Amino acid sequence: MAGKSIQVFIDSDVIISSLLSTSGAAYTLLHDTKGIKLYLSNFSSLELERVVNRLQLNPKKLQKTINTRFTTVKINQSYEKIQEQFIHYVRDVDDAHIVAGAKIAKVTFLISYNIRHFESEKLRQDFKIILLTPGWFLQYLRSL
Repeated sequence: MAGKSIQVFIDSDVIISSLLSTSGAAYTLLHDTKGIKLYLSNFSSLELERVVNRLQLNPKKLQKTINTRFTTVKINQSYEKIQEQFIHYVRDVDDAHIVAGAKIAKVTFLISYNIRHFESEKLRQDFKIILLTPGWFLQYLRSL
């Protein structure tokens, strides 16, 4: 992976999974990989704070992960406008902000455990974004 880093947008479910277990693909992806640049959005950060609170996870661990591993992209539109604009890329309209963040970050990959929530072919065709689970993405990295 010499040269330019691989640009990757991470769905909130992957970050939560990495907080729950240190032995899974999500943790490995976020903590034990090099040559990739990880992104999330300001909307994802708010969503993560709510989920961490609801699941009674350590908010400091979340903040440390975000601060040390991620670049946060700012989505300046309202939640409603994002849903309107990206509804054709998701099966669950509440995931529209994930697509918006990935597009703004100009990533090559979108990593999620909820791949059925997204229209993967449309993401690839319109934005050149490849949708993968953490495990599939790790396999891809190992093939380089």
